[in-house]
Amino acid sequence: MDPVTHTLLGVAIGEAFFRPRLGRRAVTVAAWAANLPDIDTVVLLTGDPGAVILRRSFGHSLVLLPLWIAALTWLFKRKYEDMDARDLAAIIAVNCGGHLFFDLINSFGVQLLWPFSTARPELAMIFIIDLALAGFLAAPHLARLKESWRPQLGGLCQAALVSVAFYLSMAFTARQMAVALLAQETGGRGFQYAFPEPLGAHRWRGVVKTDGEWKEYLVDSSKRTVTAGPVLRDDGMTGPALAAKETPFGRRLMTFFKAPVWTVEPKAEGGATVSVRDLRFDSLVLPRANPFEYVFDAAPGSEPKPRRVRIW
Repeated sequence: MDPVTHTLLGVAIGEAFFRPRLGRRAVTVAAWAANLPDIDTVVLLTGDPGAVILRRSFGHSLVLLPLWIAALTWLFKRKYEDMDARDLAAIIAVNCGGHLFFDLINSFGVQLLWPFSTARPELAMIFIIDLALAGFLAAPHLARLKESWRPQLGGLCQAALVSVAFYLSMAFTARQMAVALLAQETGGRGFQYAFPEPLGAHRWRGVVKTDGEWKEYLVDSSKRTVTAGPVLRDDGMTGPALAAKETPFGRRLMTFFKAPVWTVEPKAEGGATVSVRDLRFDSLVLPRANPFEYVFDAAPGSEPKPRRVRIW
């Protein structure tokens, strides 16, 4: 999820469960802890074309998370010397867990077992920015507008967290329905997946991979409709694309992409331009450029050379 939603989640947890006993400082700690796993964002500063592949890796790893929790506990213990380290660690651990869960529910994936595994499990229930989710978490803070309402903030945050749980359960059910509708429409042939679309948890982008092509569908689980979208040529089994996949960068890229579309364009002087993008970042609802698109220059007799084309 986006940093705003992560922060709102941390504040809600802090207000609902920790502030009554530990005071306002608990909310401050919770807000920082709710963003702690995004420490791996620093990789984007390197300029490496493949830096995005390390997003949601070492900062989100269950293997390394105890280290990050211990480090932040030590920092806040220096600031709040009278707070018990166990209380600080509990606040930080709960909010880091909330961060990981909120990242799992969208379709970017989280490398939970990095560095031992580069697998990116995901639940793909919610688009990476969900206004309803942020709205549920922000609503209790209207109580700050009036002095007499402020004592109710903790209870309102508890109610907001219950609303979020209910909303996510509906999104999970809607996705299962979308997957079933897609399989019914296509006969269940080939690789199939449903990605969340922006602006609501009722529309899904179904993708189906068959021989040499990808088909996209807009699935509306509320109306139980499936609308055919673009058909995209996939050159992933041609020689230049296979060669690009076998490069060190290509292998890294394939650990990140879920539904890669490969395009090979021969060059007049020989060789080819090989491009690849991931349908998980596409959209049938909002017009947008293709993010995370990469190009390989494949010259005759040499290993394809990667270069980044577009990140956002």
